Amino acid sequence: MAEKLILEVVTPERAVVSEEVQIVMAPGSEGEFGVLKGHTTFLASLKSGILRFETASGTQKNFQIEGGFAEVLPDKVTVLAESAVEV
Repeated sequence: MAEKLILEVVTPERAVVSEEVQIVMAPGSEGEFGVLKGHTTFLASLKSGILRFETASGTQKNFQIEGGFAEVLPDKVTVLAESAVEV
């Protein structure tokens, strides 16, 4: 079983997601990137697109995000987006 990491998605209005996930795929301004637990630390700007992730229980979820930034740490991904709506 894959190791888990924490995903937090925050907009100016509210915290949209805060849960344990297996993988995160994000629409970076330089191209889509994926994150698993233990990934090296980095910051990335995001373009509008689909943020995809798989929850700890294996459920796949998709959110339409509008720009923002992602902070990737070895055990946590934080997405600060202008907006985020589940699709």
